Amino acid sequence: MEISASRAFLEIEGLKTFADDSCATEKQHMSAIEPGTSWTAETDDGQQIGFLAAIPEDTALHIYEISVHSDCQKKGVGKALMERAEAHARALGLSEMTLTTFRHVPWNAPFYERLGFQVLNLEECGTRLGGILAEELGRGLPMPEQRCAMRKTLT
Repeated sequence: MEISASRAFLEIEGLKTFADDSCATEKQHMSAIEPGTSWTAETDDGQQIGFLAAIPEDTALHIYEISVHSDCQKKGVGKALMERAEAHARALGLSEMTLTTFRHVPWNAPFYERLGFQVLNLEECGTRLGGILAEELGRGLPMPEQRCAMRKTLT
């Protein structure tokens, strides 16, 4: 799923390196599976077509990754995964959901804005989100000027 989903980055100038054959490690996936904050989307016959990985941090559920197989994109799978994550965050009594993403990629920040997330300026990020952005930059993430943190307040 991750590799298929990443192929969409071939369309975005400067982000073609995201369309390689790399995936999150088993350890990275386990960090969301163990606390029960990783969900998959499946077809009626049980084929996995998407997943969302998140981790509760402080008062937030932080979304680390969401991937939908390229054949199933733009069909509501990502939205359904985000709605499931939000329901879980609310059930845990968390006050917000957060993530980091690209501002200019149509299925990144604009998608999350349609779901009620707001782009934060650097001063609004605080230590946790600011640290995540800094760590991403330290890993050599392309186009750092296009990265942003986002938050959705749960009421």
